[in-house]
Formats: sequence, C-alpha cells, structure tokens
Amino acid sequence: MTRWHVVLSDPAGVAPGALAPWFAARKALAPIDAQRAARHAWGFLAENLTESEAQAARADAAAMGLPAVCLPDERLRLLPDPSPVSGLQKDGPALRWTSGAPPAPLSAVDAASIRLLSFASIRHDALVTKVVKEQASGARRLAGLGIMLTTGIPVGMGGTTDVARTVTSTEWIVFLDVFGEGNRWRVTPERFDFSSLGAEKGVGGPANTRRLLEALRAAAPGALINRGARTFLAGQPLSGAGYDDLDDVEKESRWLLALAK
Repeated sequence: MTRWHVVLSDPAGVAPGALAPWFAARKALAPIDAQRAARHAWGFLAENLTESEAQAARADAAAMGLPAVCLPDERLRLLPDPSPVSGLQKDGPALRWTSGAPPAPLSAVDAASIRLLSFASIRHDALVTKVVKEQASGARRLAGLGIMLTTGIPVGMGGTTDVARTVTSTEWIVFLDVFGEGNRWRVTPERFDFSSLGAEKGVGGPANTRRLLEALRAAAPGALINRGARTFLAGQPLSGAGYDDLDDVEKESRWLLALAK
C-alpha cells in the first residue's frame, strides 16, 4: 500500500522556531524535544501515513501557517550514490564532468537537467587512540639515581615508555552535490580541478567552490539550492546551516528533489 508524507511546499523552508509548535502539538513533545524535532525535520512534517491521514495533517499544517503538500512514497525515493568527479568542461549549454586520474570525460549533461545544488560543510569529531613515546620526568630520573647511590641497588633511571592516549580528531567534510536526471555528481574541493573557471579561478578550495557554485547556478537557473548553498553564497558562517551530520543533508536533499519534480 502506498504511504504518504506531508512536506513543506516552500523550498526555502521555515525556521526551526516556527516548526517547533507543530511538532509539540502533533507529537505531544516537551518544548526542548519539539525544538530538536524541528531542527532535524528538513521539510518533513509527517511521514508514513495513509492518504486520508496525510490530507488531514496537511490541513492542520495550513491552519498553523505552514503551507505543505502530500507526496506519495515514489516521489521521495532514496538518493543515488554520489559519483566523485575531478573536473568540469563546458560545451555550450552542455556540461561534461571528468573523473579519475588521469581525468576521463563522462557523458555530456544538459545544464537545464540539473535539479538541485546541495552544498554542505560538516564537522566530524572522532576519538582516536594513539600510542606515543613518553619520556620519564627529570624528577623520576633523579629519584632513581638517589636510590642507587644510597643503597647500591641498581634501579631504572627512567627511559621512554609506550603510552596509549585517546584524543579527539576533528575533520571537516565539505562537498557540493549536483543532482540531475537520476545522477548525483560530487565535487570535493581538495580533489577537484577548477581550471574550467578560467580567469575566475582563485586561490584555495573554498573560494573556488563558491565560484563553481555560482557558475552552476547561472547555467541552471531553474535548479533548487539547499540551505547550505544559500548560507555559503551569502557569506555567512557555515555552521548556521544547521547540519549535524550527513543524514541531515540526505534528508534535506530528498525533500528538495521531490519539490523539484
């Protein structure tokens, strides 16, 4: 049986603060839990309903000032896996990605077929255990020397010892996904050749990624852009986009692609 979902109809979305009352009322959540649900909603107001339940939920959302639409499962399919690309060539209205090393051209893509430009910068913290060499302190070596001189008993003077230490390792996951015609091309700044920017090419991955995003928007003005791309283009702190992990970006992309259809 087809399941239905209620999603916001405006691809710009609404602020989590405006969504929190919806989740508080619908799920009987405490304010802090409603805020958390709103933060991770990414366009989804209600999921896995019958058609009549979805229509009723859509009407309730409209009554709270949240314009929404009901969509069946087939409009919200799982996303295709990203295909890493290493460069881009322009051929009139067509775009031709390159991949691999040395770069090989892929099939030409009509820029008008691009449906969504999704940019994200996500902080990932992981606990890493490292074994380090630890030198005995000066006090430890002096104590060993004192015992040996006093008693004549040789003791360890303190050398180096292997010690396991757990530290936090931080990395930033930055990418630009370009969706079109069932495809998903992924640009990773440190692995991408920005030569196609020509005279616009600058120094550094972030600046060039922004110029590439602007160029793709100009080539595909009908494509939607996600909150990360809007934040990036506006020059605002990327942390303000609100992505806690990759699941947030995936969910937002599913919603926006459904609207783009």
